[in-house]
Amino acid sequence: MTAEPHGLPERQPDAGRWRIVCVLLLLLAGSEFIVRGPVRAMLTSTGFNDFLSPYIQSQAWRCGLDPYSPEVLLQLWPAGASHFVFLRNEVANGTLVERRGIPTAYPLTALVLLSPFSLIPWKAAYTAWMAFNLALFGLMVGTMVELAGLRHSEPKAILLMAATLALAPFQTGIATGNSTLAAVELGVIAVYAARQRYEMVSAVLIALSAGLKPQIGICFLFYYMIRPRMRVFVAAAALLLVVGLAGWLRLEAGHTPWWTNYRNDNRMLLESGVLGNFTEINQTRFGLINLQVALYPMLADVRRTNVLAAAIATALLAAWLIIALRRRRSPDSELLELSAPAVISLLPIYHRFYDAALLVLPLVWTFVCFGRGRERARERSRRFAVAGLLLMLPFLIPGGTLLEALQDRGSLPLGLTSHWWWQGLVMPHEVWLLLLLSGLLLYEMALPGARGVQEPAHSAAKSD
Repeated sequence: MTAEPHGLPERQPDAGRWRIVCVLLLLLAGSEFIVRGPVRAMLTSTGFNDFLSPYIQSQAWRCGLDPYSPEVLLQLWPAGASHFVFLRNEVANGTLVERRGIPTAYPLTALVLLSPFSLIPWKAAYTAWMAFNLALFGLMVGTMVELAGLRHSEPKAILLMAATLALAPFQTGIATGNSTLAAVELGVIAVYAARQRYEMVSAVLIALSAGLKPQIGICFLFYYMIRPRMRVFVAAAALLLVVGLAGWLRLEAGHTPWWTNYRNDNRMLLESGVLGNFTEINQTRFGLINLQVALYPMLADVRRTNVLAAAIATALLAAWLIIALRRRRSPDSELLELSAPAVISLLPIYHRFYDAALLVLPLVWTFVCFGRGRERARERSRRFAVAGLLLMLPFLIPGGTLLEALQDRGSLPLGLTSHWWWQGLVMPHEVWLLLLLSGLLLYEMALPGARGVQEPAHSAAKSD
């Protein structure tokens, strides 16, 4: 009985020092997040960013005009935004979509959901959008701690918050005003709502996520269809359909021809345009994280690159589906099972660096694996978690974009950058890391007893 009191003073200073270290890391990550995110965004708030085109397009939709027409985009360009010389010239010669990717190929659902922001002037709308994203981010971080089964004052919880703040995709997404961030945040909060049995809340959040960014929100919708939470899936799909129908009816009511321009915008984005091009035509291609960027330098053929990327992603998704359907349904593996398709979804089609914000799902899973007690996180899962963290570590900086900038400035030796392995392995290193992370998550899923969430407190009490 006397050993425990004597032991406590020895452990408490260590725990206190560790908590101080975690808090300092949180402050450091928070400072970096503020500077590289909101501060950088507000310094360029009147310039060209990813929210400007959807803002104008949602206004066009609300007014019954073609939101995918370059002429309409120029007509509604806000007075409070910078007016670039290229706008009028490229609208006149028909190259605006091909060269700049605007008007964006956002679906009608996104324009409907963003239309409330178009009711206010541009500067106020951008500030409101920034505030909305930051509020969602804070709420998401709080739910991540809950999903990991941690108390907010724990050192592990503080580290999880710091790691999320330090993820460069979030910082880049905030700075550019891209709607990907909102889609990821809504999706993660939806997972927490579903865990708490707030199924209709979860369905609404998933519908909002998929409506804003289908290539992000579809992961959550797909998961709840396969791991049948049919109330969540059916309600989310129905709400998404209603939003899409509202968008279509508004344009049909005014007999607005929009489909041709919408199809052209998508073709430009995925095929012939510069923005999503993974060949030498796109000088910023290493800001992309889809598999084609890494495969093309070795295959040097667009068609074969697309086919191979699709084949790899299909094989990974098929493997996930087989493993998931064979596994017994259990909340213990939810985060792990959701992380795998989320990461795989980044590989086959156009995705920019900020879309890697989906890494918050495997990030939470790794912290679950370091939970209290050996019964809650076995040594094997901890080893996998360490490997997962190492694979995600490079995403603390925008590595591809940084190397691209150094290469463009001539800061790297020409003899180095001209090699195939530099262009195919080093520059797109984040793509290969995502591929390896996909394999790691699938392998962990396939093993018996894979974990994905903290055990309930009453189960832990029994095991103790």
